[in-house]
Amino acid sequence: MHYVLQMISIEELKNSKEDNTKPYQKALRVNIIRCSTKTYYRNSKQENRVLYHLALADNTGTIKATCYDESYYMQTKEQNGMIIRNYLYKNGILLITKQTKIARMPPLTIYAGIIEEAEQILQPLAPPVSPIKTVREAAVKTVMSISGTITKVEDTKTIFVNGQDTKIKSITINDATDSVKISLWREASDFTTDIGQYVQLTHLSVHMFNGEKILNTTRNTTIQEKQPPHEDINVTIFGVETTRQENSTMAVQITGSDHIQSMDINNTILMDFLSIETDTEDFENSLMQYLPISLNVSFCNGCITEIIKQL
Repeated sequence: MHYVLQMISIEELKNSKEDNTKPYQKALRVNIIRCSTKTYYRNSKQENRVLYHLALADNTGTIKATCYDESYYMQTKEQNGMIIRNYLYKNGILLITKQTKIARMPPLTIYAGIIEEAEQILQPLAPPVSPIKTVREAAVKTVMSISGTITKVEDTKTIFVNGQDTKIKSITINDATDSVKISLWREASDFTTDIGQYVQLTHLSVHMFNGEKILNTTRNTTIQEKQPPHEDINVTIFGVETTRQENSTMAVQITGSDHIQSMDINNTILMDFLSIETDTEDFENSLMQYLPISLNVSFCNGCITEIIKQL
């Protein structure tokens, strides 16, 4: 006997007049375009629960889905194809519950335009990248995007939050204007972070911790490694923090900033500009007669790469 599977498309589901209080029996075949990180919450009974979101597509359209069954998380990976049965559809969102049945299938071939539309479902437009110094003036809970060089990476640890063991890793990044501490929560803590790496982070939330403005990742945060830009900035070098064979770390204030930060510079660049003999054994003491000094410099990836002129 030959059986014909009752199927429905995303377009037909959206136009359906069926009673949305009952699970849909007609199967929906889709591709998973995007899968969010998990969100931990408490239900009305104060029970710990998990949900996550999916952006689904077929060749008739796109739809957002919310999954309330954590056991499906590994099955609903991006780029997988699947058939869904016994789902709910309310307020334009497909709901996946413990009663829903999911079966993996080969992915559909979907038009590029529909894929692009689906990719935007879970990812709100990112705020423009702001200088790190603006974090200090931003209101708590402001959502920001920033970029900079990683200067410090702390070990990942697990803390107890809302009844759940939760991973967190903190990093510090700086740009040509300031530095800031960022807490990478949950899956974001798995992102490979190395000192000297230049990264761009979006959808960060401003928080106050121990009297200091910091940034926390959110469910919409993206982290990408980028090529560091070259910027011309004006700085005043006040002192020497650490001297090494090739580079030294200076205490520097950027023009327009109200505080001092650490910045590296190649020793040869500084010695050539100040006409300090390259065979000087005590470079640090020789430098003291020139400090403080205001300079126009080229800055890239946490370092002064060129001294353009003295101000």
